[in-house]
Amino acid sequence: MSSPITGNRYSRLSAIDRMMLRVERPATPQHVAGLCMVEAPPWLDEAGELDMDAIRDRLERRLIRVPELRRVLRRAPLLCGPPLWVDDPGFSIERHVHATPAQAPGDEAALLETVERLLRDRFDCSRPLWDLWLLTGLESGRVGLLFRVHHALVDGLAAIALITAFLDLEAGATDPPTTSWRPAPAPSGWALFRDNARNRLSKLGSVLAHPVRTARALAPTVGFVARLLPDLNAAPRTSLNAPAGTGRRLRVVRLDLEAARKVAHTHEAKVNDLILTVVMGGVRELMLGRGESVAGLELIVVIPATIRDTDEARELGNAVGALYCRLPAGEADTVRRLDLVAASTRDAKATQHLSRQTSTLMYGLLGWLSALGLPMEDQQRSINFQVSNLRGPEVPLYLLGARIEEVMPITVLTGNLTLTVAALSYCGHLNLTVIADRQRCADVDVLTAGMRRSWAELAVNT
Repeated sequence: MSSPITGNRYSRLSAIDRMMLRVERPATPQHVAGLCMVEAPPWLDEAGELDMDAIRDRLERRLIRVPELRRVLRRAPLLCGPPLWVDDPGFSIERHVHATPAQAPGDEAALLETVERLLRDRFDCSRPLWDLWLLTGLESGRVGLLFRVHHALVDGLAAIALITAFLDLEAGATDPPTTSWRPAPAPSGWALFRDNARNRLSKLGSVLAHPVRTARALAPTVGFVARLLPDLNAAPRTSLNAPAGTGRRLRVVRLDLEAARKVAHTHEAKVNDLILTVVMGGVRELMLGRGESVAGLELIVVIPATIRDTDEARELGNAVGALYCRLPAGEADTVRRLDLVAASTRDAKATQHLSRQTSTLMYGLLGWLSALGLPMEDQQRSINFQVSNLRGPEVPLYLLGARIEEVMPITVLTGNLTLTVAALSYCGHLNLTVIADRQRCADVDVLTAGMRRSWAELAVNT
């Protein structure tokens, strides 16, 4: 299948996709995940246990809706272009769908510890880069569903589209019929060579035939990079930036989505501004607890932003840019902080140019430096931490007839970022997952307490 994200005949990896592979280290696996809480399911066997053979059979039928999950990474020969995704001739659902009990006593803290342990392992690149875990032994008979996929395969928006297609929109949805699947043959080296040569000649021909148009298209990217260069060393030195180690601490802060919208709109802000304000309240208390001064301090936060068209949501690969915002850690008043955050994000959107050219240039450069043994992400001084926000389904989803009650997004730590927050809305809920380095952020509960306090102050003052 061709991909408009990459612009190739085959499903080639883009420069951003390849960067996700190159920056991966044993301590920083590059996969994104979603943890779903599923109501007590109707698909237990007579002993009340999971019948994994039956579950795998039913889930495999749904792969007809997500053929991407049967694809494996293939490296192209020399002069044959970037790597690509091809059908895995040895695909087996048993290698991807697993079950394990959560740690005792089965509460949220134990569940998150179990999830964190499962997320430490890197994928075997000889197989499709995803897996699904059913986590049992939870309170009230619920089951956890952990869906994990490599960041080289999808960005956040594509991951949501992928798992949504894998699930059902109705509790009583019938299983797709059993179908026989035959992998499409992988293209030959000669076919890849010709395809790569054709793509390169086409791009060169476009530049030569339309030099003025090409220059005009590149001008915003060049201007953005020129403005960005002075800020490469602009992030203040704080304890938030340190080499990330092995292991994470996961925490969840829950907001009511409709209440969040009301608070944000009352202050002429966006929900994303409210999320950033809540997070900054937690970061402020975290730094104060560590004895760091926050007086007049502005932290630089990167906010991933999609550059996908609406009809590209299900396409493989990454189509994401980034907004860089200066946010006030020194502002103690939460309402005033929201006003300042909203002004900062408006300025970032007005002055920073998001495009595929910009993203390809910046992420591609990081990937090449990592491949050359110069991992600049370990040394960067341009950002302090990351906050992402994705819009999930507004209607309930079902796993084999069992309702998914809530979803917690989990993303990666890279380089010298010891903290990131991922937000996701789903069916009236807005969950903020804190992902923190286990060694560097043993005090993560100070952060989450500050986030909850900031949300309560915003809600009561609206």
